[in-house]
Amino acid sequence: MSEHPKQLLLVGAGAIGQLIAHQWQCAKLPIVTLPRSPSPHADFFDYHFRDYQSARTELCRIPIINDSDFSSIQAVFIAVKAYDLESVFRRLDTLGVPHDRPIICAHNGLVDLTTSRPCYTWITTHGVTRSNRVTEHKGLGSDWIDARIQHHQQLTEQLHTAFPKLHFDADIKARQWQKFCLNCVINPLTAVNQCLNGELLKEQYHEQRRMLVSELVSLSQALGYRLNTADLLVLVEQVCEATAENQSSMLSDIKANRKTEIKALTGYALKKAAELGVNLPTHAALYHQFNQLYLR
Repeated sequence: MSEHPKQLLLVGAGAIGQLIAHQWQCAKLPIVTLPRSPSPHADFFDYHFRDYQSARTELCRIPIINDSDFSSIQAVFIAVKAYDLESVFRRLDTLGVPHDRPIICAHNGLVDLTTSRPCYTWITTHGVTRSNRVTEHKGLGSDWIDARIQHHQQLTEQLHTAFPKLHFDADIKARQWQKFCLNCVINPLTAVNQCLNGELLKEQYHEQRRMLVSELVSLSQALGYRLNTADLLVLVEQVCEATAENQSSMLSDIKANRKTEIKALTGYALKKAAELGVNLPTHAALYHQFNQLYLR
């Protein structure tokens, strides 16, 4: 190993970021994190983590990088809300993180972001929640990453080590859009109804689920994505079942009085629909209901 090992820089140590860090550290790979607010007295970011179906809670520690020298950073993993992406990229520029370092982006919503940095989308369907200061991996899912990242050989080897079941997807944009559609159904519905993901499988939500999915398929087809209502409905139900005991990120944000990604999800879908002349009345009604409840 070299004197200065190539490290992964984690930006955004929330629920998904902590899951990524936990798996990375379990593989004995070097990782550091960049705190939202720099503190000269903090050397580690500590969190409590409970792995899937485990009764044991671990105290985990991620070293905090307070050095101005980012030459040891091999790649950056950004796990923040969609609305924070632009500010994170500005911060990387300000700090002098080398421009050629690959950036892995994991976020729920969609934003129109322009950057010359090499960026690779990460998609996950794992269910992770935070409560009582414990982050818990509550639902098994899958992970996908843009296959183009395989040009970075050492990083690809590390990804294989930390995530043995990681899928390298040559059509990550379609995968990202599919995940976006899932989130546009599950997140606002659970937030408005204050329920866990699995509760959306109840009969009382069946027709609304179907209408939300049908409208998203119309938008998808207008954008050139090949989706059909039956398949997307099955996917929504599979995710709700696999993460039945999970609280969606949007509902978690509501309960913690944090800003949500509603604009990067339903808001983005409505924006694209308006541009293309596609009607999304069920999504518009849900968006209005959400705003009436939470954006006072």
